[in-house]
Amino acid sequence: HSARSISKFTAPTRQPPPPPNHIGLQVYPPIAEFITIGGATKHVLTNNGASRLVIKIKCSNNRLYKVSPVYSFLDAGASRDLEICRKEGSARNDKLLIVYKEARSDETDPRVAFAAETTTDRLVLPLLVVP
Repeated sequence: HSARSISKFTAPTRQPPPPPNHIGLQVYPPIAEFITIGGATKHVLTNNGASRLVIKIKCSNNRLYKVSPVYSFLDAGASRDLEICRKEGSARNDKLLIVYKEARSDETDPRVAFAAETTTDRLVLPLLVVP
């Protein structure tokens, strides 16, 4: 009769799950298409993170494009419309830069919230002109 050694099975130590993505923003549709005589598009910004965001929209061509709103807050899980209007003008490769960062709960003015020097994330929304 041989003695068998029984090795104790030890479960691997479980790592805690990674923290949820606290900051996240989506834009839909992800591109804007216009014709050269101008027009308007509507997009939806959705905060898919766990924190309130402050958002600032920048554009590569403020002469042809107007956006509304330029500054805004967006609560976690919430959505809001983003309108882009284009005046008549020749086709160019333009883009919107949607810059965002976590907002403190006591902040009430998005312009002031953006003045603080903190890290930002960004999305690029191409502005395409189709023939």
